[in-house]
Amino acid sequence: MSLDADRPRCMFLNCKSMQVYGEDFQNDPEFQAGMVEFWCTQTFRNLGPDGGDVAFEACRDEKRTCYREF
Repeated sequence: MSLDADRPRCMFLNCKSMQVYGEDFQNDPEFQAGMVEFWCTQTFRNLGPDGGDVAFEACRDEKRTCYREF
């Protein structure tokens, strides 16, 4: 998974890697292997308040109505 460090993500995006590694989450071996499940801290599900999927790339889309920059 390629990360663009200059592109912000939604502040409501969360995953286990983020909780364990904090802002160094991309160094979690599970994250690197694409084995991470994301959830939204507004809904606590894999769907955001706008009904869209919760994923690393999807939650970097500033056009989503629920997006709040981290």
